[in-house]
Amino acid sequence: MARYKGIIFSGIQPYGDPTDNLIYMSYGWRANFLKSANTQMRYQVMWNGLNENQAPSKSNFNAGNNKGDIINMVFKVYATTEYPYPVTFETWDLVATIKKTRDIANKSYDTTAPSNETPLTYQRFTIDISQLCQDLLSYSLVPINKGTWQASEWGGMNGGQTKQDNVTETISDYNVSRNGTYRHIFVTAIPEVILANGTIEEVTGQNPLQFNKIAVINSVAQYEQQDIFYNLKYIIQQFTSISSGASRGFMSLCPNFTQTGNIPFLKQVRTDEEAEWLYWYQKSMFNGSTGDFTSTSRLKVETYLSNGTAQNTMYLSDFNSNLLTTTRSNLEVFQKNQNRVCVQNVSPVYINANAQDDVGNTLTNQIDSSTSYYRTHLEYLNAEDNLITNGTFDTDTNWGKGTGWSIDVGNKIAECDGSQTSGTQLTQTGLTFNSGVTYKVTYTVTVSAGNIDARLQGSGATVNGVSRTSSGTYTENLVSTGNTSFRMRGSDAFIGTVDNIYVQANPTTIRATEYRYFGIDRETANIPYGFVRFHWLNRIGGVDSYTAKRNITQGLSINRDTIETKSADRTWYQDDQLFNGASVDTDKYISNTMRGGNLYKGGREVLNVKAQRNNSVYTEPLNKQTADWLEEIMTSPNVWIEMDTEATARGNTVNPFQRPSTKEYIPVIITNSDVETLNQETGLVKFNIEYTLAHKVQTQRN
Repeated sequence: MARYKGIIFSGIQPYGDPTDNLIYMSYGWRANFLKSANTQMRYQVMWNGLNENQAPSKSNFNAGNNKGDIINMVFKVYATTEYPYPVTFETWDLVATIKKTRDIANKSYDTTAPSNETPLTYQRFTIDISQLCQDLLSYSLVPINKGTWQASEWGGMNGGQTKQDNVTETISDYNVSRNGTYRHIFVTAIPEVILANGTIEEVTGQNPLQFNKIAVINSVAQYEQQDIFYNLKYIIQQFTSISSGASRGFMSLCPNFTQTGNIPFLKQVRTDEEAEWLYWYQKSMFNGSTGDFTSTSRLKVETYLSNGTAQNTMYLSDFNSNLLTTTRSNLEVFQKNQNRVCVQNVSPVYINANAQDDVGNTLTNQIDSSTSYYRTHLEYLNAEDNLITNGTFDTDTNWGKGTGWSIDVGNKIAECDGSQTSGTQLTQTGLTFNSGVTYKVTYTVTVSAGNIDARLQGSGATVNGVSRTSSGTYTENLVSTGNTSFRMRGSDAFIGTVDNIYVQANPTTIRATEYRYFGIDRETANIPYGFVRFHWLNRIGGVDSYTAKRNITQGLSINRDTIETKSADRTWYQDDQLFNGASVDTDKYISNTMRGGNLYKGGREVLNVKAQRNNSVYTEPLNKQTADWLEEIMTSPNVWIEMDTEATARGNTVNPFQRPSTKEYIPVIITNSDVETLNQETGLVKFNIEYTLAHKVQTQRN
């Protein structure tokens, strides 16, 4: 059982702490949890068994304790999209094993007193795994007109190699790829030592060195332009409100988060567009300074008229299905750490069909003919302690029970048997509801007969909630008039149960992100040409979109490979009469081929045809801000256009849940070799986006 002498410890790692070697070398002593896969991602092990300028030797092996010199360091790189992390690193995906010899020794160039130089006291083993991480990441598209992807771990329509596509089970981990937008990375290191006989053996009996876990995304922001390589501003967490001076944002470099004075930059969207995406990295959902949990997380959408007057307010929360939850004081809240990429559809079509009000009721057609623009941002509502005691009915206490009411401790419910002859109440007194304050009330009821509602009563005027005639979990806001009791009031005919009563005072609203602004483009499409809507993998690892509308052209470029063969005899035809002059005997002809006269076959023939669709479209005149952003289309490795065809509509017909639109993403290859983003002489520039379909034109072989 070989062991190593001395100790090993981490020298450099992407996510460090205040004691790391890089503490004074970069922003925030490099303790960024989220990293760009396109930056250096160095891991270094330091060993104090030898000085840096000494060579490991078999003669140093100590047979008494089986300890020797380290000659190699074996790094193992693991990845996953799961959080909480898999319990042991063996259950992560092992993506690489790297055996590294010691680093080249540093050399001192101080020649004044070489005899007094002291060599560095550690040996170092350093690797960079950035290229490995790049190979793990690609993209993850959400189907058009869907709210979010199905699962954060597996994402949506992912890039990368499809695994075992012949597997046909309904649900299988083998025929899908993991979310291509992000990965959690875990690196371990175990030494190899040189034994007394000169053989090299991996250490056993000593635990591997484990580095801090990090997350990586597929961002490629430019060093000379943005500082997000050094301080990733799109990590969303709740530690502080950013109601002013917002800097935390979404995974997009579109400038629609900026304003000049009070005039925002508006990203133009059309009212018929079904896919407009906001991606972000969701880290913490917990206020570390006060201990408040997040009870509600949502994108707030506000529409405005052309004069800036506020119009409608609504909320989107589809992405919540991918967040981790827990229970606190019988209220479901979000777990402290999420550590995942989230995505939400904020297109006009999706908003108009799926937006909700403050308590979850669906609102329709909130973006109408008078809407000029809308803005959205992510907000949290903090969960405070439940003002109700024993809202889960664990004991038969704290509640006053009117006729018909009883508490079933075994099933943890309050139930009403219908024996009352008038309205009957389940009451908790001795409470304080401040006048004018909004209280969020949540409860679960089953209704077999009659109806039931929640009420604030006592001292002030009674505040009635919505009468419930069917079973379900309900949330509503009640504004107190200075009340002192809470009641669930059943009608004279009510038969049913109540459970999980939660009353929360003054939920604190925290704006967690910057605003994103979208202007409404109402220009009529030029049919039959239409407009061309692009989606692409942007430089932050999310997906952006843009609709180009000018001077659309389409065509084909065709190449043919030909072959020359011996020509058929074309100089005579076989007669259609029998040799004795009798009438035609049709039974004698086994096909329509006749001897001679084979004019339908040429001496040269096409062996195969290669065809490619060539398309071109111009943008609107672009200011520099927009042009700098849209150059991403030209440099992105993954670009799609939306198409609505008989073929794309098939998915919607077969499975409208997975493909809720008749449109599909069709991959294209941008063929521009250059693009002009600034021209001082002409002013605003226009992009001519040239592209070809990545699906090749199918042709027959001869």
